[in-house]
Amino acid sequence: MRIMFAAIAVVGMPLSAQTQRPPVIDIHLHSYTGALSNAPPSWAAERAQDLGGVPSGEEHLAATIEQMDRYNIVLGVVSGPEASLREWKSVLGDRMVGGAFLGEDGLPEHSVQELSQRVAEGLVGVFGELGLQYAGISPADDRLAPYYAWAERTGVPVAIHTGLGPPGGPHTFAPRFRTTLGRPSLAEPVLARHSRLKVYLMHAGWPYLSETVALLYIYPELYVDVCVLAWALPEEAFHKSLGGLIDAGFGKRILFGTDQMMWPGAIGRAIETVEGADYLTEEQRRDILYFNAARFLDLSQDLIDRHHAAGSR
Repeated sequence: MRIMFAAIAVVGMPLSAQTQRPPVIDIHLHSYTGALSNAPPSWAAERAQDLGGVPSGEEHLAATIEQMDRYNIVLGVVSGPEASLREWKSVLGDRMVGGAFLGEDGLPEHSVQELSQRVAEGLVGVFGELGLQYAGISPADDRLAPYYAWAERTGVPVAIHTGLGPPGGPHTFAPRFRTTLGRPSLAEPVLARHSRLKVYLMHAGWPYLSETVALLYIYPELYVDVCVLAWALPEEAFHKSLGGLIDAGFGKRILFGTDQMMWPGAIGRAIETVEGADYLTEEQRRDILYFNAARFLDLSQDLIDRHHAAGSR
């Protein structure tokens, strides 16, 4: 699906950022309006101390852009409520692909018809983040069937939250959250039913990585992202997980994302953690940070060339 990606330009980046680093695609960012998050207070405070604080309101967008500029993130997939997507889109323009979000009931915020309209206007390009686990909903829930059929028909990628969430979540902001609903295998009925559906499993299903590897082997069109893992886990645990996916032969299907949530400082931390993985070849590192996402999102060769020309001046 090239309708919303082919015309993307390298905009809004200072020349210094473009000349110092090769381009990066962040497949997993978040926008907010008003309160940034209902994350458990103790976990949120710990992350804020570790990642440089929690900017509020417009400062959150500005701080995210500052990190994107510093690390030469040329394209970000940003999910959030529609009001915040429109606000961020007005600033980031074609440097952002919007991700359709979930409503208060845990199901998609929009109907299929409404999503089609927002894709046509260029606001939405990804169906997700589908944080169904937080609402106690399986990714194979029948209520989502029309959306998957629509995404397969139109070529819109689907982003499904898998794995874990913030410690203490069920006792604070997400009473219906259940760890077992993050198992990657729960998405298999969807993958089996829709052979042309473009799906990436957020967080790579950690810690259920054996299920992730099995699905990657059986479904060659499936991708995963490694966001959060690069800054929320101890580095040794992250590298063991990423290295395991590489060792299993799936280096071409790993996407980079930060899941910066309330903490824009997570962006730089995540990129530097991947860059510091000495077991990766340079080709593998560039695949994860850029080329795998470019392929998954079906970016035009002209756009890819422009991203790299801007970074090599």
